[in-house]
Amino acid sequence: MLFILEFILIVFIILLLLIIIPVFLIRILNIRENQTIINKKVNELLNNIDFNISKTFYINDYATHNKSNKCKKIIIVDNDNKKICLIDYEKGNAIIADFDEIINYEIYENGGSQTTGSGIGTFGLGLFGTQTSKTCKELKLIIRLKKFDNPQITYEIISNTILNLGYNKSSIIFKNCISSLQEVVSFLEVIKTENNSKHN
Repeated sequence: MLFILEFILIVFIILLLLIIIPVFLIRILNIRENQTIINKKVNELLNNIDFNISKTFYINDYATHNKSNKCKKIIIVDNDNKKICLIDYEKGNAIIADFDEIINYEIYENGGSQTTGSGIGTFGLGLFGTQTSKTCKELKLIIRLKKFDNPQITYEIISNTILNLGYNKSSIIFKNCISSLQEVVSFLEVIKTENNSKHN
């Protein structure tokens, strides 16, 4: 009897995985395709307005960490005019803001804030320190703006993983995501420092 129950359980798990894994892979393909389309539209928009692209940050996420830049989430910078282009990938909208419209940023891991723009050291310690879980189920960057119509933009980096198991922090996926995120955070810190110096 026990053997039969174990067999049924194994068959159930296999069938469950056969359903879940294809659904997950389809979602990943859809994310890549959607982000590619949005990125193309945003670049076309910026080429038709007074926005001089001086830097593009390519942000690895769980769906694009090992793919070409064209499908990755992006943040585009115009250093000449002190502007930044952020993208709401949920709505497919580009939000152009002046550097001084950036209030702060937050990095959320597993539902809790790891840093609130208080320094890169905090970011590193928060995500790699011993106080956090060894698994990342959710990771996102929130950038807050002085804009009533778009007060914040969220970049989902890791979310909706298979069976919500997340990724081990020693995995290539997590390390690739963190590497590109750290570059963005460094830039945001520079902007925050400049903004603070103007008000002091």
